[in-house]
Amino acid sequence: MANQTFNAGIDYFALETGTANALKVTASNENRSKQSTSGANTYGDAAAVDSWGETAAPSSDYLVVAAVAHTLASPKITLGNLVAAGSSNIKIDGTDAPVVIGSLSINTQTGSAPTVSVSGQAVQTGATALRSYCVPAFTLSPRHRAQDFLSLCTIKKGSGTLTAADPGVDYGLESVNGQFPIEFTLAQPKGELKAYDLHGGMATVDYTMNWYAAGEPTIAIASTVTLRTSSANTGNTSTVNTTVSNPVAKACPEGGYTQYTWQVSFPLIGYEVAA
Repeated sequence: MANQTFNAGIDYFALETGTANALKVTASNENRSKQSTSGANTYGDAAAVDSWGETAAPSSDYLVVAAVAHTLASPKITLGNLVAAGSSNIKIDGTDAPVVIGSLSINTQTGSAPTVSVSGQAVQTGATALRSYCVPAFTLSPRHRAQDFLSLCTIKKGSGTLTAADPGVDYGLESVNGQFPIEFTLAQPKGELKAYDLHGGMATVDYTMNWYAAGEPTIAIASTVTLRTSSANTGNTSTVNTTVSNPVAKACPEGGYTQYTWQVSFPLIGYEVAA
């Protein structure tokens, strides 16, 4: 019989229930921190030591075990969402603390189960959600393969009139990995957390593809991504341009196949939940 603390990952963000168990937690970390300072005596030895400002930035890792359909109308993960004190499983100085979701990463590659990682920030007692950042619609399959889960790219072949490249014989996506972070700032007068805010959302999706067909592939990037709808923020529908933030790069290794890598990026524009 296994010890009760073996494989005891904690779902800090309630995503197992939020996805009807399509995501299953595998590991977690409280990521606690505390500041300290010391003062030296005349001889340079520490004569006084103090610490303050304990906080936590919990994270949970998940495996995708069933299909996840995230839409703007029915989101599974929203950055900026607040998990209430008590439900978050986080205590600061012995008191239940709420947690705000701060970043999401999605990793898919051939031969491995897709994974999702989420991290957040413990905030002050009584805090409310301030800003919300919608992750664009995506679909994740539990199949163990690289997936263009945001449907950002089309891959074509030929010259003149192009045709869609066949993923069965013309190319193989080796990995598609997305990062969706936002930044936290904390107000901690005299070491006591009193306020927080968040800003600076930016999404990046990295692609790696092996190419087997003659000639060069033509990789087209979606020109816009819908970030939110009027149902998420009344009267405010937002689309933004995507861009290839790293150019399509080609590598031809000895004993291997021609490989292309590129990155697509776009901003995550938040909206105010509270003043």
